Amino acid sequence: MSYLKLKMQADRAIALSIERSLVQLKKDTTNTVQSVRSGAERASWYGSCLFDDYKDVCKQLRQEDTRMLLSIRQVYQRKDVVLDMVEIYFNIKLSRISGSGQHKIMQTITEKLANHASEKFSKLSVAYTIAKLITESHDFKESHINIINKSSLVAVSVLSFYGKMQTAALSARKLQFSEPNYYSALYKENLELLYFMIEPEMNRIIYLTNSGTSDEEEIIFLMNKILTK
Repeated sequence: MSYLKLKMQADRAIALSIERSLVQLKKDTTNTVQSVRSGAERASWYGSCLFDDYKDVCKQLRQEDTRMLLSIRQVYQRKDVVLDMVEIYFNIKLSRISGSGQHKIMQTITEKLANHASEKFSKLSVAYTIAKLITESHDFKESHINIINKSSLVAVSVLSFYGKMQTAALSARKLQFSEPNYYSALYKENLELLYFMIEPEMNRIIYLTNSGTSDEEEIIFLMNKILTK
């Protein structure tokens, strides 16, 4: 079970326990205050629904709120939603690479790994193998866990939840502008509003894989960088 799923289940149990026992939460931490402020800002935007000139803004807010519920559902339905999001990105990248190019990438990976590990990955798809290695790398895992710990999707306070919703929505909007194909692929899987959980490391990965002379060279460079750490 993924760390995200375990964390959300634990958070939900804690939240329900708090509600049942009427225990007051401390709200004086920086993250909570910031989350509540963001939530208040997003809630205030709903005032646009009162004006005809801002109907598009109102519609977008409602769509994002609905899609966040769909995204949260994916956390429980999938084995590892983070792995899936990274794999989706590399499926897009690899679709532009020939079979021989993909073989070269896999060869680079197996040469860097120990024999037992290379045998394990040799039977898996290239995109899945790359995604698995990335999500298990120290830097990616540390970044992802830190974000989850700061941004639990389970919240007792409405404003606190809306603050997290605001963070997720802004992250998705940025991705839609910078990487429309990746955004569309995540959208089809109801995952675009979970992108904020992997945004810092994925932004670096996207930058690295867009910096070479060819998609094949970019991915090989990235894997060499990850596997030599």
